[in-house]
Amino acid sequence: MKTATVNELVQSLGTVLNWVKAGEEVEVMEGDKPVALISPPRRRVQHPDYAARLKRTFGDKVIPAEASAEIRDLMRGER
Repeated sequence: MKTATVNELVQSLGTVLNWVKAGEEVEVMEGDKPVALISPPRRRVQHPDYAARLKRTFGDKVIPAEASAEIRDLMRGER
């Protein structure tokens, strides 16, 4: 993690933002105390459409809960 004083931040904002764009976190210090943390935004995770994938794979078939439990138990070797 990089550090910058408030004065350095004011004078070199472009440099500090380049650090952040490159993935660095920057701790802003006022004297010997940290006053802020500048970090890149969190990446958003794009999850697949699970319901659509299940529908493509299995169509409109519905397995009753009892049958599903039996399959699960068989796969675990419990029966």
